Amino acid sequence: MHDLCDLRKLMIDLRRFEEALREKASLSLNEALCLCQVHEGKRDPGTLSVELELSPSRLSRILESLEKRKLITRTTSDNDRRTVVVCLTDSGEALVAKLHGTSIPIPEHLIHAIESMRAESTQSGA
Repeated sequence: MHDLCDLRKLMIDLRRFEEALREKASLSLNEALCLCQVHEGKRDPGTLSVELELSPSRLSRILESLEKRKLITRTTSDNDRRTVVVCLTDSGEALVAKLHGTSIPIPEHLIHAIESMRAESTQSGA
């Protein structure tokens, strides 16, 4: 059994991490996670919306913000003009590389939560 009050620690740590991320990389956590997902090959807005658990309208605002900062491009698919494809620009790729080697400290509570999720994922074969 878990103490619901322990979630408060995770929320505070996550908020502090996002503040540091904004300060160092000028990104919200959702923007950074979106860039990481695109880097991993998820280039369809529908897939991004599901993976990030964001509403399509919220994702659209994030993509617009990233596009204005020239971190991504959105183009129509060559195969189907109704389909939008999201790609990282060179600046976006450089920023993702910087995020992978970030010097932003990840709070201990979050590290333990991440490690626990990875262990569960490995055990379940996901």
